Amino acid sequence: MGLGSVYEQLGYKDHKEMETKATLVMEITKAIKKKKFTQTKAAEILGVSQPKLSSLLNGHFRGYSVERLMHFLIELGKDVDIIVSSKPSNRKARVSVSYSNIAVAAKGRY
Repeated sequence: MGLGSVYEQLGYKDHKEMETKATLVMEITKAIKKKKFTQTKAAEILGVSQPKLSSLLNGHFRGYSVERLMHFLIELGKDVDIIVSSKPSNRKARVSVSYSNIAVAAKGRY
């Protein structure tokens, strides 16, 4: 196995979506830990059962949409920004998910 997407190497046709979901789930995990929530408390906030949350946090996220995972982050007090931009001419268009610990005041708010 080389560099690149683990999901692509495993043969998933939807590997880009899987990478996006994995990143969102990692951020959900971080948010729950930062708030020191139990899985039971976090599940209550997110509107899922504790066993379903446990499964999600253990990487079983195929039944969740990207939109729902973003909603979970919002419920945990995180901002989710979607930015659409032009791509460089030397590569294909892509979706990427990143996080920032830097707060930007009044960014894009009118």
